[in-house]
Amino acid sequence: MTNGYELIDNFLTKEEHEYYLNVCKETYEGTHGKEHPHFSWNGEDNLNKINGACNYQPKFLEIASHPTLVKKAKEILNTEDTVDVYISKFFPMKPKVGMSTFMHQDNYYFKGDSSKIVSCAIYLEDTSKENGCLRLVENSHKYGIIPHDVVSEVDPWIRWINESNLESFNIIDLERPAPYATFFDINLVHGCYPNISDRTRFSLAWEYIPTSEVGPFVTDEPWCDRNTVG
Repeated sequence: MTNGYELIDNFLTKEEHEYYLNVCKETYEGTHGKEHPHFSWNGEDNLNKINGACNYQPKFLEIASHPTLVKKAKEILNTEDTVDVYISKFFPMKPKVGMSTFMHQDNYYFKGDSSKIVSCAIYLEDTSKENGCLRLVENSHKYGIIPHDVVSEVDPWIRWINESNLESFNIIDLERPAPYATFFDINLVHGCYPNISDRTRFSLAWEYIPTSEVGPFVTDEPWCDRNTVG
């Protein structure tokens, strides 16, 4: 992956894109006023994300199983084994209140082998700085785990990288038309802006891992879903 990431534009047909965008809208609208083990809230009426998204909404698993994505995942992981989609999440990113995600590395939490697991993010709506586009720190995956010194106010287990430690890197803001997918190394530093726009920014994220590999986390908790996709 050049610079630690790879983009795939227009992997869905126009009809598929419209269909899954409606799935996102219906899924999000179905959360209103409800409590569920898969839900992560930021305040009373701001759904931050749905954990275990492919189990909560099986139509998301259809996207994860898309032949173009599965083929690319196998290519990156250099495997002929089947692959699993692992730890899936749905981010509705509501207008005006969608939270930013500060800079971090997925592997800060996984402590895994970056050749055996790859991150993937799916964007079903056009992305811009205003509605919370993904930010990627090019080539940061080459430097191992960077200190995560900033403690989240929401959950002390969650930690971020102080951006002053990233001044020597080139940061890319992925302002792009949907639909597109981004594969990136689990050591690549990334984050996103808050959504200050008047529109949503529906996205999904998960890891791909060979079926034969034991994942960094093995638990029955809702956030740790795992499904073989091809």
